Parts: sequence; structure tokens; C-alpha cells
Amino acid sequence: MTRPVSAGSDLPPAPPEGLVLRHCAADEADRRRAHALVEETFAAHFGHVDRPYEAWLDQVDGRSLDWSPVWIASLPGQGDVGVLLTRDDRTGMGWVSHLGVRSEVRGRGVGGLLLRHGFAAYAARGRDLVGLGVDIRNETGALGLYEAHGMKLHYAVDTWELSLHSQG
Repeated sequence: MTRPVSAGSDLPPAPPEGLVLRHCAADEADRRRAHALVEETFAAHFGHVDRPYEAWLDQVDGRSLDWSPVWIASLPGQGDVGVLLTRDDRTGMGWVSHLGVRSEVRGRGVGGLLLRHGFAAYAARGRDLVGLGVDIRNETGALGLYEAHGMKLHYAVDTWELSLHSQG
């Protein structure tokens, strides 16, 4: 899915009272927290494989990743509740790699705020397009969230799985 962004119209959203967003740019503890949030919020996702921090860091190319467009959302009394991991290393667009919100706070605007914050950040960086991939059968409501915030289908891929058993 993709959505055009512009510095004039995609301004940083005001978080609701109590919600705090913080960067993961220079803090190893926050990078580990981002990993933990990704693991927790994607655990039920199709094809998710649990990865310890070091393996995950390699998978997301985290040793050379620009961590400045990565944010963690926190709520009073609930701690860290959401993560937005994005990448600015694609030629054509900013890329949302992971957007995850803990199940107990879904539907309260955290995901939408993180997404709009990402749109604003990429518009401020001079990007004119933001994209992401989504499993349309994701039961968290991700597709509806993205569509509600102006994202449109860019292209679709059908994925099929065939389980092969070693004993036939």
C-alpha cells in the first residue's frame, strides 16, 4: 500500500493526553524494547518467527539501520504499547517495516497516531510517498487502519502455502 505525503499537509499529529512518542535513535535499550514490541505484536501474524534480539537485528539490518525514523509509544500506567519501525533506504519511498500495537490497547488510536507521525516525518524529510506491506487477512484490523489513513493498494501478491511432511 502507498500514500502520497507532503510537508504542507502532513504535519506531526498532536498525541492524546498522556501518550508519549520517543525515538530509538541512540539508545540500545530502546532498540531492544522495539524488538520486544515487534515480537509481541506480530506473534500471531502469519509466518512470524520468534527471533532473539541479535538475530532480529541482523534480519532488519539493524547494525547499519538509521534508527531516527523508529518510534515507541507509551501510555501512563501501561508502559510501552506500540512501535513504528520505518526505513528511509528505498529509492522511491519511505517504508513502514513494522507497525505494532499491543493487543490490549488496539482501537484506541495509538496505531493511527504512529502512522500519521511517520507520514509527517517522511514529508519533513522531503519524501513524497510512503509505503508498506500488509496481510489483508491480518486479524488486527491493520488493513482498515491503513485505508482509514489514506493508503491505497499499490500492488497485490497472492501467497500460497503447501505443507510437506517428511513421511508423505
